[in-house]
Amino acid sequence: MPKPFPTTVLVLASGFLLIMASSGCGRVELNDELEYPDRTSPVVLMEKHPDQGPPGFPPPGKPPVSVDWLVARGVSVLDPSSITTVAWASGWMAALKEESGRHFGNPGKPRVGATDTPSIAALSAELGMDETKLAEGSRLYRRLCVQCHGVTGDGLGAASLWLSPAPRDLRTGDFKFISAAEHKLPTGFQPLKARPRTEDLVKTLRVGLEGTSMPSFALLGDGPLESLAAYVINLSCRGELEQAVITGVLRQDKETSQAVAKNPAQEEVIRYKRMLSTTLEWEDPEADVDDFMAKLPSPSIKLYAEKYIDRMLREYIAANKNPIPVPAYPYSEDKPIPPASIIAGHALFKAQCVNCHADYGRQSDLRFEVWGSVVRPANLTLSRYKGGRRPIDIYYRIARGIPPCAMPKANLGDSAPAKAGWDLVNFLMALPHPEHLPDEVRAQVYGGSLSKKSGTTP
Repeated sequence: MPKPFPTTVLVLASGFLLIMASSGCGRVELNDELEYPDRTSPVVLMEKHPDQGPPGFPPPGKPPVSVDWLVARGVSVLDPSSITTVAWASGWMAALKEESGRHFGNPGKPRVGATDTPSIAALSAELGMDETKLAEGSRLYRRLCVQCHGVTGDGLGAASLWLSPAPRDLRTGDFKFISAAEHKLPTGFQPLKARPRTEDLVKTLRVGLEGTSMPSFALLGDGPLESLAAYVINLSCRGELEQAVITGVLRQDKETSQAVAKNPAQEEVIRYKRMLSTTLEWEDPEADVDDFMAKLPSPSIKLYAEKYIDRMLREYIAANKNPIPVPAYPYSEDKPIPPASIIAGHALFKAQCVNCHADYGRQSDLRFEVWGSVVRPANLTLSRYKGGRRPIDIYYRIARGIPPCAMPKANLGDSAPAKAGWDLVNFLMALPHPEHLPDEVRAQVYGGSLSKKSGTTP
C-alpha cells in the first residue's frame, strides 16, 4: 500500500476555540432526567438531488438548511408542526413518544430495546450496545458533543450556527464515510440506508474530520470511543424512527395522494400500510400487507416501531459483517509510485470524476446533501481529506462513494479493477504535490508549473 505524502496541516483553530469556550465545551453536563424534545426542525426528503444547485452557503448565524432554497428546486420538505392539523395523527405522535421512551430511554438512561422485546435486546447486544456502555457514551456525548450536535443529535447545538460545514444531523441514519460494502439482506432486499460499520464511527471520533470543526477525541481511548459510537447509533436509530413516522403522516407522494383522494376516510389506514410495507417485505418478500392489517384492530405504532427498530439493528449488524474487500496493492511498497500508475489514475479521473470535481475541485459547483445542507465537492489539489488521509481511506471513497452527497462509487472496469482502484488512489494522493506528478499530468493540472495555481476555496 502506498505511503501518504508528507504534508503540513495548518489548523486555524482560534475561532473555533473561541466559539467552544463561549458555549462551554467540555463543561456542559445535562440532568439525567432530561427528556428528548419532540422534533421541530424540517424533514427533508432528498429522494432525487435537484438539477439546480444552491445559490451559496447559508450565511453565518443562519440554519444550515434553507427551506426556501429546497422548495424552489422541487425538494419535498415536511414541517413537523403541521401534524397538529391532522386529526388522527395525534394518536400516532403520542404513541411514537411512548415507544421512543420504551426503546431508547432518555439522555441520562439510554438503551436500545424495551425490556419486553427480547429479540431487539439480542440484536442490541450483538452490536455491543449494553446499557452500561450506552450510559458512558451518553455522558461523554453530553460533555463533549452536545454543543455542536444538540441533545437529540439534530446538529443544531449552541455552536452550530457559526460552524461551516454544519455539524452532522445524526437523526437520519445517513453517514458519509463508511467502509461497508454494498450488500443485500438475507431476504434479498437492499438496506434502507448505507450503514456505517461501528469501526467507521470510532475512527471518525478518533481522528476527527479534517477541514471541519469536528475534532479528534483520540485521548479518550478505545473503550470510551466505542461507548460514544454506541450512543451515536442510539441517537441515530431513535431519530430515524421519529423521521419515518413524521414522514408517514405528512408525505404527499403521488401514490399516497391518489389513494387518499379516492377514500379520504381511510387516510390513516392507507398511510399506515405504506409505512408497514417496508418493514414487512424485508422479513418476508411474499408478505401481504392487507392480510397483516386484517389481523390488527387499528394501526399500531407500537408494532411498527418494533419492526422498524429490528430492521435498523439488523442492517447495522450486516454492515459490520460486510467490509469493503481491499485488494492487494499491485506495486512495490518500498519504491516510489510508478509514473505509469499516476498517469492511469489521471485518465480514470478525467473519465469519471470531473463532472463534480471540476478543474480537479478548484471550480466545483455547490450541491445539496441528503440532509438539505450545502456542500462543495472537494478541492483535490489541497491535501485535505475529511474521511481520512490513509491510502485505504481514499480507496474506500472510490470503492463505495459518499452516499449522502450523491458521490457515486468509481467504475473500475472488469479487466483489472484492483489495479485501476489503486491507480486512482495514487493519482489522488500525488495530485496536491506537483513535484510528484509526471510531466504530462502536471502540465494538465498546473500548467507545467511546480507551484500550484490558485483556485476557488474548497
